Amino acid sequence: MVITSTFARTLSAFLPGLAVAVLAAPAAAAPARADLEFEWRPESTEVSYLGGMGARAYVQAVATNVGTRAAARVTFHFTPPAGSTMDPAENEQFGWTCDTSAAAWACTNGRTVGPGEFEALNLTVLLPAGTVGDTVTMRGSASTATPERTLRNNSGATTFRYVVPRPADITVNSVSVVPAQRVKANERFEVRIELDNIGGSPAHDVTVRVPLPPAVRAVSLDPGYPGWSCALTGTDAEPAIVCARDSAYDVSQLYNLLSLTLVAGPGAPDGPLTFTATADTSSPEESTGNNAADGGTIYYAEGTMSGRAWLDNDRDGRRDADEPTAYGRIGKIEFVLEGTEPDWDVPRGHLDESGAYSVRLKPGRYVANAYPMGGAPYEFTVPDVGDDTTDSDIIGSTGDYYNRGWSAVVEVTDAGEAVVDIGLAPIA
Repeated sequence: MVITSTFARTLSAFLPGLAVAVLAAPAAAAPARADLEFEWRPESTEVSYLGGMGARAYVQAVATNVGTRAAARVTFHFTPPAGSTMDPAENEQFGWTCDTSAAAWACTNGRTVGPGEFEALNLTVLLPAGTVGDTVTMRGSASTATPERTLRNNSGATTFRYVVPRPADITVNSVSVVPAQRVKANERFEVRIELDNIGGSPAHDVTVRVPLPPAVRAVSLDPGYPGWSCALTGTDAEPAIVCARDSAYDVSQLYNLLSLTLVAGPGAPDGPLTFTATADTSSPEESTGNNAADGGTIYYAEGTMSGRAWLDNDRDGRRDADEPTAYGRIGKIEFVLEGTEPDWDVPRGHLDESGAYSVRLKPGRYVANAYPMGGAPYEFTVPDVGDDTTDSDIIGSTGDYYNRGWSAVVEVTDAGEAVVDIGLAPIA
């Protein structure tokens, strides 16, 4: 007979000699506990003995909850080597808040880590200069606001070793011009130079030289980014802009751009306008084959042909203040290069209501042809009478029903303005 212990004692008191088996009470279940297991996952632990950006170590701290209860408010704690730094904002985008104001750092994200889950934090640790071959240690641990089963697995250490870094390696990654398609005379544009030190050591006395094509000059010598100073060098015939780094150019800098504001004056070569940036340093380099790059834009040389057309009612060859415009009397005005014949694709101008026209032309020598409306009772007035600003520049015409008048040869220069005025007089 199997009974409980309380009833067995009562029964034995009244029935001596009765064999009674007592059923033991069930044991209480173990309470659920969190249990954070900390580990380092080193990614790059060899650092430059020179310090600076070359002495960056990359490590990952991981806390895995191997317990049976969720761990609330997990926090990482780090004791870095003396003189080390990290950017507390590095992991803000991932929800972490890090305090590096004391010798021991702490980072938390406020999240809860469930059983079997883990939390990881990537760290970029910038170490001070050291001695080749020496090692330094960084300790880390994880904690939670939830009671843990054990604390024996909550911490660990990782080691960094100082080595001789690779040489510097200055590279000019690209040269770009904005705008990239068309630049005209006296229009500003930017030459943007992207460079970097992709080696392992700082580069000293770094300069970037950009020769200027003919008729191109600097509007400003401000490089647009901190850490650089620019100056105009060379001769009038072969000018160049040289930008110098104000201090040693360490690896992986924040500002790896130069921006030069330039202007092309009249006479710049029509067509591709190319700029070459060449970097130099007094430090040994891993490679010099990447020290130069070029980029460009298109320089579009053009000038202007303009003028006015009016009705010379008194036939004196001069445009008087009270004489009306020839708007509606001129069918078209075309501009033909010297030595060629008119064609369908030659540049054309049209009068506005004020009797004025303006056309942009590539530099060259042109003849302006003016065509009055067919059958209009007007002929071209006498040319070149007195002041050139008020007379007519049409020197000859066919004189038939579809009359065509033409000017003398007029030269259009880059950024220049040529004038051909057109006077129509009533047919006598």
